[in-house]
Amino acid sequence: MNRLGWAVTAAAAVVLVCGGGPFAVGFPQRSSFLADQERQACSLFARSSPFGEVTSCIDLGRRTPPISGPGHVFLLLETAQGPAVVRIDYEGTDRQKFTASAVEVPTYESPGISHETGERLKTGIDSRGGLKTKPWAVYPVPS
Repeated sequence: MNRLGWAVTAAAAVVLVCGGGPFAVGFPQRSSFLADQERQACSLFARSSPFGEVTSCIDLGRRTPPISGPGHVFLLLETAQGPAVVRIDYEGTDRQKFTASAVEVPTYESPGISHETGERLKTGIDSRGGLKTKPWAVYPVPS
């Protein structure tokens, strides 16, 4: 094979991997799933929360890993125990029966918050005695 043949083969392989790679690992489906779940995420905390009653819930965004792993939705909660940012981790998004667990995240992992909100979050974390780093199930709802 001459140089031109190798170059064409290499270019075709790059196009195939870059163009088809995201579909092969299920990225579009996982991203679409998370977009649907992001709209419903606040309702998961309407019933119960380890922070007490939730008076306000603001969607801060989502992250979909490009290759694999759980997708994440971030929420800012105003609660009876002060403000908190939680990350909801979704597992099994390629199946009908997925699970979701939540964990409180520190201010530096909280996307799109102002300095003032960050300071309020730090005060809330301190008043609760630290971050709630042990994940708790939010879906399916524990019995």
